[in-house]
Order: sequence, then structure tokens, then C-alpha cells
Amino acid sequence: MVEARVTIAMRIRTPIRSTLLALCFIGSLPSVALGKRAAPVEVPPVLAGGVRYEAPHVLNPCKQNGGCVVAYDNATNALLWSVKVYCTRYDSNLEQDVQDVFITSLALEGGRLLVGNEKGQHFSIATDTQTVSGDDRGCSNGSSGCRYLPGKRPQPTGGILTIWGALGLLGIVRARRKRGRS
Repeated sequence: MVEARVTIAMRIRTPIRSTLLALCFIGSLPSVALGKRAAPVEVPPVLAGGVRYEAPHVLNPCKQNGGCVVAYDNATNALLWSVKVYCTRYDSNLEQDVQDVFITSLALEGGRLLVGNEKGQHFSIATDTQTVSGDDRGCSNGSSGCRYLPGKRPQPTGGILTIWGALGLLGIVRARRKRGRS
């Protein structure tokens, strides 16, 4: 009789626990669940004189999504320089992903890298000095374009899974394993 009560209580708790853990996991993924913008268009790199110019959308040394151009030695893949072409100001009352402004085009013309973005703005970067010119960059006065020199490789920041999400996922896996043993 006692054994039957314990078995019934365990059967009731397992679905509740699994549901709570699943909700914790899903709740930790707001950018995936609530994102309202399409993925940015991939911009092909530009290659000239052994240098590869790229416009990484995220995980770049400029510490913002979009607006960053990075130059690599094409033979060694060594970082030569990177520059923040424009600054994105975020309104804390809106979701960040819908405010991101990404680079849509790169082209090289006469020693200058021509850059276009989703807002229709146009900039140029002198490849020898990394000086940025063009439309209003939106950065504070006196900003040098936020240059980053060699040795400052892009570092991953954040991730989709938070601690709560990882714990929730672990709980779901454990609950499924227990059900498999019963």
C-alpha cells in the first residue's frame, strides 16, 4: 500500500518537474523566441593585395552587432586591423535585434574600402590609415573609428543558452532517462 502511494506520487511529480524545466529552458531563449527581424544578408569578403576584408555581423572586435570591418592577411589569416565604421545606439525600450544595423556591401576602389549598410548609408575606409569618412557615423565627437590593431581577435560574447536554460535542458534529459528506466 505504501509502495503504491510512492509510485503514484512519483508519476505525478515527474510530468510537473519536466514541464517546469522545459519552461525554464524556453524562457531563457528570448532572442530565439521573440526575435522579429530576418537574418542579415551575408556579405562576401573582398580580396586585394593579399588582404581579405570582411564585415562580420556578430562576434566582432567592435563590440556591437554590425558596423565592423576586419582586415586579415589572406595567407596567414592573421588579423591586420579592424574598425568600427559606424555606431549603433540602442533604445532600451525596444528589442535589440530589431535595432541592429548590418553592413550590406563591401567594395574596393582606389585604396578605399566602400561600405554600405541597411539604412542606405555609405562610408569609405582608407585601407592604409583605417580612417572612416562618409555619412554620419553616429559616434561621439572625436571618435577615431574605434580602431583595433593586431592581437585583438574577436571574442565570443554571450550565447543562446543561459545558466537557467542549461539547467532546464539537463533536467529534461534526466527526466527522459528516468522515464526510460521505469
